[in-house]
Amino acid sequence: MPECLRADGLAYAVAGRHLVEDIDLTIEPGRIHAIVGPNGAGKSTLLRLLSGELTPSRGGVRYGGEPIGAIPPWRLAVMRAVMPQAQRLAFPFSAAQLARIGLDGIGRGLSRRARDAIVDDSLRRADADHLAHQAYPTLSGGEQARVQFARALCQLAAGRTLAMQQVLFLDEPTASLDLRHQTALLDVAAELAATGTAIVAILHDLNLAAAYADTLVVMQAGRIVARGTPATVMRDELVAAVFGVPWRVGQVQEGGRPFILPRKTASARS
Repeated sequence: MPECLRADGLAYAVAGRHLVEDIDLTIEPGRIHAIVGPNGAGKSTLLRLLSGELTPSRGGVRYGGEPIGAIPPWRLAVMRAVMPQAQRLAFPFSAAQLARIGLDGIGRGLSRRARDAIVDDSLRRADADHLAHQAYPTLSGGEQARVQFARALCQLAAGRTLAMQQVLFLDEPTASLDLRHQTALLDVAAELAATGTAIVAILHDLNLAAAYADTLVVMQAGRIVARGTPATVMRDELVAAVFGVPWRVGQVQEGGRPFILPRKTASARS
């Protein structure tokens, strides 16, 4: 399968402390790549390196074979969108105005009607259309996350006419969402993947990661310690070694997707 993004020998250090080290990773189009690991494993740092927000101390990132440092910012904005963990906003923009920021620059060639349609559709897909006229700072954490997701969707939609391959980066997108909106957001990510977009998502819920990921990337202490399909990666021994919990990995019969349960609960049901 062709690659749309590749990292080779990626490392990042601050004040002599290595946050990410010796990362080789290929991101393929049309697949959901879930990055998991304990706190401090380097997941967000890796995502920021892959998206171009940070410059690596060593190694490099390539989009379609082109070094990320050689790509002008406007082209990079066309090729990838990022939904951060949280983003404060000092100005009382409405939810619709914030979502429309995703069209800045790359959406200028579109008609006003086309831009409005993108914003409306993105808010709807993020289940935030009813928030369109509310002030973003007054929204709950979960509502703000859905509006940020809509902004990223706007950016992808505007750039889709200019970029053959796109990447959507999601940094803990489900952290502040209730269960319904967690699955709804990941369902939209899966729909995007089905159309060829590469998804790179940091997830803390291993069961959600196993349910949606095509490729699971497990990080520990700044390094990748396992990579592959959820069914091949998720094992009792790995969960215990990386996450420090003696949970038991089972498997859903339909589709062969794994799931984990606390060992006492799993034992009680077996």
